[in-house]
Amino acid sequence: MYIICVLFYTQFLISLPPVPNKRIKLNRGQVLASVIATSKFTKEEVANKAGYTRSAYYKHIDNPDLDYHIIMAYGKALKHDFTEEFPDMPKYLLEEPEEIYGQPKTTEEAVRMVEHWKNKYL
Repeated sequence: MYIICVLFYTQFLISLPPVPNKRIKLNRGQVLASVIATSKFTKEEVANKAGYTRSAYYKHIDNPDLDYHIIMAYGKALKHDFTEEFPDMPKYLLEEPEEIYGQPKTTEEAVRMVEHWKNKYL
């Protein structure tokens, strides 16, 4: 009896179709629209900060497969990390690093910097 049960269940389990591993695919444009809607900025302000026009913004939110580089531009403008919503998206910096060489505070300091670099490379 045991052998019959084992054979039956083995045959039954083998004949079952595999369970597909479906990941929910998010609509990237709609995620972008919802993040912008919850921000303190207007749609036009965010689009301008990201380097796009308002009409381009509306095209972007209608695109379910929006490119990651566009999402990154909006993320930098909003200071929002979209890698939480899209784990397969490459990491990016929210803020550009400051330059090593800052702006001179006075005219004399600017002249000294010019002379320093001129003497070093000429």
